Amino acid sequence: MKRETIAPGRPACARLGGSFVLLRADSLRLLLPQQDVGPAEYIEHEPRPTATPGLFEYGAGDGLRRIVALSDRMQALGSFPQGRFVVTQLVAGEGELSFAWNEVRVLIAAELEPHPLPPAMRTAGAPIDAYVEHDGEVLLCSTAGQVVGYATAAAN
Repeated sequence: MKRETIAPGRPACARLGGSFVLLRADSLRLLLPQQDVGPAEYIEHEPRPTATPGLFEYGAGDGLRRIVALSDRMQALGSFPQGRFVVTQLVAGEGELSFAWNEVRVLIAAELEPHPLPPAMRTAGAPIDAYVEHDGEVLLCSTAGQVVGYATAAAN
């Protein structure tokens, strides 16, 4: 994510420029840097639950994937929701985990203006640090590291 300064007289936030991925899980709309998100893959059938609540498996052998389906509050769901047919891998440091989405959209060479979350919505360790408005939608800004860390911490 390339941050640029805004011209004098504009709000004191940095503009975001570059390519991003919009990840939608029902009413949750996350915006991540494109380099944090692996290729989108279509899944043909519902993943099976594992012994770990909120964690599902799809495929077999070398193609076996661990998948999380997030709620609109970014918590791992206990049952796999209908309508989640796209899976992407989020790469965060040493770890990687796949997530199921209703929609994945790439925003190429986007110029976005982030807004900080209101003080009442800011908490330590939260996976969202700002939001942007794009095509009439509010997108929550995050990174793969923040999403994976939050989802795995909440599952433990």
